[in-house]
Amino acid sequence: MSSIELKTNVPTIVWNDDGIVLPEEDEIVNGFIQDILNIFPTALVQDSNGKFLLSTPLGQLITSWSAIISDRNRLLAYYLNQVDPNYALGRMQDGIGRIYFIERRPETYTEVIGVCSGATGVVIPKGTSVIDGSRNKYLADKNYTIGDNGTIDATFVCQTAGAIECPANSLVMNQTIVGWDSVNNPNIGIVGRNIESQAQFEQRRRQSVAGNSVNSVDSIMADLLKLTDANGSPICQDAYVTENSLGEATTNGNVTLKPHSIFVCVAALDSFDNQQAIAKSIWRKKPPGCAMNGDVTVEISDDTKDDDGQPLYSTPPTYQMTYQYAVDVSIYFNIVMTRSQDQPKNAEALIKDAVYNAFIGEDGSIRPRIGSEILSSDFLRSVLALGNWARVTSIQIARGGNFDNKVSMGINEMPNLTKDHIKVTFNG
Repeated sequence: MSSIELKTNVPTIVWNDDGIVLPEEDEIVNGFIQDILNIFPTALVQDSNGKFLLSTPLGQLITSWSAIISDRNRLLAYYLNQVDPNYALGRMQDGIGRIYFIERRPETYTEVIGVCSGATGVVIPKGTSVIDGSRNKYLADKNYTIGDNGTIDATFVCQTAGAIECPANSLVMNQTIVGWDSVNNPNIGIVGRNIESQAQFEQRRRQSVAGNSVNSVDSIMADLLKLTDANGSPICQDAYVTENSLGEATTNGNVTLKPHSIFVCVAALDSFDNQQAIAKSIWRKKPPGCAMNGDVTVEISDDTKDDDGQPLYSTPPTYQMTYQYAVDVSIYFNIVMTRSQDQPKNAEALIKDAVYNAFIGEDGSIRPRIGSEILSSDFLRSVLALGNWARVTSIQIARGGNFDNKVSMGINEMPNLTKDHIKVTFNG
């Protein structure tokens, strides 16, 4: 007996050089209809126009079978796209990150330097609490002893994860310790963040590609951005690295670079542990013998170990690493809206939240960085996404002077924003 080859009319997935092409759902339905007709020529009911009625029991089966196959096809296409770093999400993106030896950053906590004043020798224990103007609680990350000058710089960590603002001069004492008189933060805190988003993780993956190289500005920056403290939180909120390869001094914006030198600027808390980590990162990656620029010089020791884990030197050589902390620059927004009849009562707060979250990257936007140009139009999408009631007349931005459509940061300046600096006006 000769065998009969059975063949379905349901279209299959097509693979080509551009990737995967899925058949349309109506093509799948028509394929099933043809298969049924080939087996049961009179099984399907037609209307007066000769169109098969999918509302019949057999028609409903065809519809369900088609939906199952279409859903399977879409799921296959989804996972195929997950191998592309531009589209990968969640667990699949984590796997791509591990190829580059990076992990998704967990939620972090706002950290701030508090200048504690009081009697010499008074110990401020680990866990000592202070609060800011919004009643957010911060705890000292270790024991601190007030020095001979009557002060000590202590790092306090917020107890609430995420983007908690800590404006300058907002910390006050939350408990009594004999001999401890006051606490104040001259500078704003380093704002924490929620779990790293898909866009933020992909941006950092691209920046980390140079992390395994040495003797380049990209490798220095990539290594700085990978630094974490004992709690697993990133040390550097941002970094900017450039060089002057000429035999004479050059000026880059508002910074003068020495001949044959590198310039490293970081946005980070200025603590001893952070200084050591930043300086060693620069030392590991910088070209030998080049000059450095900046106003912070840190001495480090060569802690290189041999294959057995033993120190390479009995008397380690020491090096002086120089870099600079970024100057915090306050950014201001002036947003003019056209009043809408269906806008919510808390429209102003919603707009401020949208702009602030876009600025710090919490909505997946790319956060403004050291040396960047910030366009006011970059924040239009976040406001419009609030709903049809959000009718924007204009968005302007400033850094303390006149409002304009853009502002520029120097290579030693880090832009920062608080919600108090976002003004929203409704016309009409």
